[in-house]
Amino acid sequence: MPEEPYRQFRVDPAAYTALTAYVDTSRGYPNEHAERGLQLFEDLIHDEDGWGLIAIDTWRFTEDGDEAVIAAAIEAGTVEELDRETYLAKKDAILHPPEPEEEEEDPLPHELLFDLPE
Repeated sequence: MPEEPYRQFRVDPAAYTALTAYVDTSRGYPNEHAERGLQLFEDLIHDEDGWGLIAIDTWRFTEDGDEAVIAAAIEAGTVEELDRETYLAKKDAILHPPEPEEEEEDPLPHELLFDLPE
């Protein structure tokens, strides 16, 4: 079975700031080709808790430092790695929330009904 093309994460805003700093420092950003290694937190999709959802190309992860940094963030509870189905379901629920159900109007109680004179 081929390796997944992406790794999907749910990340706390404060942790994302630290992770982007790590990526930028370890990769030498900004440089002549790119301003940063990861997109800005504001540009991520945010869930109901204010955490960001991000999918990162698998090939971008290096064995040396990246795995340790991600493992530490997961251990600290500030990052969750999601499987593809969970990530897509969360993303879809955020981008396409269910329509609110229409409330039915309460019929008038019988006590308020009376016969009108003819």
